[in-house]
Amino acid sequence: MDFKQRYRQLFQTCSSVIIEPTKVWKNEKSEDSAQTTFKDYFLPLVLLVGTGVFLGEVIFRGELLFGYAVAKAAREVISYILQYYISVYVLNELLTSFGGKKDQSAISRLVAYSFLPFLAVSFITGLFPGLYVIGILGLYGVFLFFQGVKESLNLPAENQNRYILIALLLIFLIFIILNVFSWKLLQAFYGYGA
Repeated sequence: MDFKQRYRQLFQTCSSVIIEPTKVWKNEKSEDSAQTTFKDYFLPLVLLVGTGVFLGEVIFRGELLFGYAVAKAAREVISYILQYYISVYVLNELLTSFGGKKDQSAISRLVAYSFLPFLAVSFITGLFPGLYVIGILGLYGVFLFFQGVKESLNLPAENQNRYILIALLLIFLIFIILNVFSWKLLQAFYGYGA
C-alpha cells in the first residue's frame, strides 16, 4: 500500500468514526491486530499531534525556543503512546472481572477510536494555542467509547454500564498521572517555558 492510499484510508476511517460510529463498530475488522491498529491508525494521528504542537510553539511563541518546542512535542507524543498502551492493557485485564473474555484487538480499536476526538482537539489546540476552549469537543470520545463497548465487546448486558464507568475512570486517572509526570519532567528541563 502506497503512502497516499494509506493516508486516504486513515482519513476515511477517521471521518467514519466521527460521523457514523455505530456503523463503524458494527463493521469493524476483527482480523486487525492490536499492532496493526497502533501502527496504521493511532501512531500517525499521534505524530500529527506532535507536529501540530511543535509548529504551534515555533509559530506563536514570542521567542523561538527550538529545544523547548521539540521537547513539548515529544512530551505530547510519548504521553499519548503511553496512555494508549497502559489503557489497552488495563482495560483488557478488566474484561474478565466483568464477565467478558480478553480481546486485545477489540480493546485496542476501542481505545484508538475513542481517542480520536482528543487527538483532533490536541492537534488544533497545539497548532493554535488560543483555541484551547474547543478542548471540550474532545468529550465526544466518551460517547465513542460508550458506543464501542456496547457494540464491539462481548460483555453481559448487566455489566456493560459498570465496565464503562470503571474504564473511563481508569483512563482519566492514567491521563492525569501521565500528564502531571510529563509536565513535571518538562519543567525540570525547561523551567522557563513550561
